[in-house]
Amino acid sequence: MSHRQTNEADLGALIRTGINNPIAIGLAESLLREAGIPFLVVDRNVAARQESGNFLNWWSVRVPTEREAEVREILQSVEETK
Repeated sequence: MSHRQTNEADLGALIRTGINNPIAIGLAESLLREAGIPFLVVDRNVAARQESGNFLNWWSVRVPTEREAEVREILQSVEETK
């Protein structure tokens, strides 16, 4: 689901979102693409297996560590619109 081929090792920040709606995560993906930020979306099922305590089925997003603050702002804007 990443918008371009990116080495997963370059995506050092894993952000658990407050998003559990596929339409909202699609909006977040579009905004990340527009901002030119490489990303990998970790879907609810994978996130539930990889992260303990993910009972709400939230999605997670992997991004470059140096862009984490910017991505958090984008994700927060999506969370506020739901």
